[in-house]
Amino acid sequence: MIRAHERSEEGITTFNDRGIESLKEFLADIRTWQGGVWQFLVDEQCGQGKIKRIMAYEPKS
Repeated sequence: MIRAHERSEEGITTFNDRGIESLKEFLADIRTWQGGVWQFLVDEQCGQGKIKRIMAYEPKS
């Protein structure tokens, strides 16, 4: 993960190619866990609104 600053004080968080590959591997892994992505988000104490937004994009099996 890389923090990039352009003209703003805030900057943006971005990923290099290996970082994107690692995220894809991580998501593939947690999809095999009991409860999958939803359970991971609950365990990480994400808010219900955030969980709902993320799960809207999660492939249905």
